[in-house]
Amino acid sequence: MRGQYSLTKKNLDLILERIEEISKNADIKAINDTVLEVKNKFSNNIFYLVVLGQFKRGKSTFINYILGADILPTGVVPLTSVITKVQYSTSIWAKVIHNDGMEKDIDIDELDLYCTERNNPENIKGVKEIHIGYPFDFVAEDVVIVDTPGIGSVYKHNTDIAYNYIDKADAVIFLFSVDPPISEVEKEFLSEISKSVDKIFFVLNKIDYITEKELKEIVTYNRNIIREITGNSDIFLYPISAKLALEGKLLKDEGRLKKSGVQMLENDLRNFLLGEKEKVLLERYTKNIKRIISMCKTFFESNIRLKLIPLEQLEANIKAFEKYIEEVERAKKEISLLLRSDMKKILQNFDEKSEEYKKLLSVRVSEKVNNYYYTIRNLGRVDQKRELEKYFERVVIEEFEKLKEYIEKEAEEQYSKALSNYLSRLNTLIENIKAVVDRLFGLNIEYFKHKTGITSESKFTYRIGYEVGALEIDPVYFTYLLPKKLAGKLILNRVLKRIEIDIDRNLGRIRYDLLRRIEKSSNEFEKDMNFKLQVIYDVLKELIDKALKDYKLDKESFEKEKSHYQMLLGEINELEERLSQIGEK
Repeated sequence: MRGQYSLTKKNLDLILERIEEISKNADIKAINDTVLEVKNKFSNNIFYLVVLGQFKRGKSTFINYILGADILPTGVVPLTSVITKVQYSTSIWAKVIHNDGMEKDIDIDELDLYCTERNNPENIKGVKEIHIGYPFDFVAEDVVIVDTPGIGSVYKHNTDIAYNYIDKADAVIFLFSVDPPISEVEKEFLSEISKSVDKIFFVLNKIDYITEKELKEIVTYNRNIIREITGNSDIFLYPISAKLALEGKLLKDEGRLKKSGVQMLENDLRNFLLGEKEKVLLERYTKNIKRIISMCKTFFESNIRLKLIPLEQLEANIKAFEKYIEEVERAKKEISLLLRSDMKKILQNFDEKSEEYKKLLSVRVSEKVNNYYYTIRNLGRVDQKRELEKYFERVVIEEFEKLKEYIEKEAEEQYSKALSNYLSRLNTLIENIKAVVDRLFGLNIEYFKHKTGITSESKFTYRIGYEVGALEIDPVYFTYLLPKKLAGKLILNRVLKRIEIDIDRNLGRIRYDLLRRIEKSSNEFEKDMNFKLQVIYDVLKELIDKALKDYKLDKESFEKEKSHYQMLLGEINELEERLSQIGEK
């Protein structure tokens, strides 16, 4: 088996080497970069086991369990903001790789300074990846475990990083959790993953939060959704608690490990990596080479087709395309205006429900404050006031957090619904551009589809309570002239009167926060739309400029240039045939 792997790997290496020579000969930067990336990955037989999923699903805790150590930062807010790779090493070390190529050795305890949103917001430190060496014995030494930022949080750059890493994965561990079951964001993400990665381990985390009956319902529900998305009826879902598994390993507590439910997943992962890893590596290597061959063919065929168009016709087609672009720009403006109109409706919906929210919060907070007062009515006046105000502040925040979660979920659903319409329009627009480019120039232009949700970090903070100024006297001191029971009632009423003011003020702050985030999300959509259209324009311009430049050559040089691309295309076709023969063996 090992001998067959080595032979197949060597044959694939030879094909990639020849493709590299061809791309260098043609001076195609995009292909050269892709070849280098694939070459670096597969030259060392490195296997990427990538952990993916929505934010707050417990990915970092799960990897800590695999390592048997509490190394990667974890928490209740979206934390991981950059790619973190963990590989086997006899010693413990960590290294930060910056976008500019600079590398920096750091202490393992300094990880959170570089890989968390708290200490590296929106990756302002320019970190490309973090590499960690650790002596864990879970899998083979050539397996690299990759922790990715969670998708679907308010940090759009995290979602982008996770999406961009799909093609690099050899196998994926996709983490869901029971709170809540599979979301729309996860469905979209999983749909993209299943197109690119063949081996996916589906893991349902946080089972320690629910009953067995609830677990059965969630497993059945999620399994049916996954089957529908992937088109695969043979789906197994591993229910686990990464938290209990990590605690069990750290404390050497067999009871917790058993309760965590990880044993079956651990056994299946080990068996897969020991028995199928090499097969999967070869399949992924082949798939990557196919992708590069497709890029080469598109480039060479495009150049040849452009050279077959008479110069006068090519110039006329260029003018026709420039005129068509004016129509595209008008359509683009219309999409932006209509999107912003729908975004305003989200705020209008919030405004229409504000009174309802206000009444609901007032009733809940008043009831809780009244009930709490009777548990502290025997305290002194100052203690009563202090404890009641502390409790009031805590209750207001708790109730607002519940409401804010509901408002954000509703806004997210409205945003996604509106956005899906405009994504459809944008993708139709791009498809039309592709069709026009194909008709006028005989070219195939690739593009990226837009994926997003409501974005932008929430800046919302609460403002609660009445602050006594330096020249004011706190009214509590006047209650010393009154009987204790009446004084207590006055303190209670004073707090209750603040409820409406504080609720109104914080609803206003939620509205502002929602407005700011919607505006930023709309701006990002427009920016992304402009970028994707510009990519098409730039690719086409580069090809056309090259064709026009070649037309300035004398006839002999022009024909020689055309023959050169035909020869390169012929070689690429031969390599494609060789690749298919390797796949059949």
